[in-house]
Amino acid sequence: MAGLGLGMEIHIKEIPVSYAKSQEVLDDIWQTMTPKVVIHFGIAPGAKGITLEQTGKNLCYKDRDVSGLCPDHHCCIEGGPERLDSIIDMRSLSKHLKSMGLDVIYSRDAGR
Repeated sequence: MAGLGLGMEIHIKEIPVSYAKSQEVLDDIWQTMTPKVVIHFGIAPGAKGITLEQTGKNLCYKDRDVSGLCPDHHCCIEGGPERLDSIIDMRSLSKHLKSMGLDVIYSRDAGR
């Protein structure tokens, strides 16, 4: 791909909508591939386009996953930071993608 540099590889992985299984897949990605960047895409019921989330939250998980489970203490990663901010400027990226005719929504409140 143009602009990514020589030797850049792109890997596409499907991650299950399961708190436990998704953590296993993500741990494997970080341990075996040692990526420079990881970009997650999700699909939400009723979504009217792509939502680019600037910030991920670690607390207040109350919805059950496909296995019917909810994380202990409603926390995604025990002992993890309260939030993670992407180093990618999602606001600028969303403007660029909108200018290309894509339905894109910028968000700072992931999954809420």
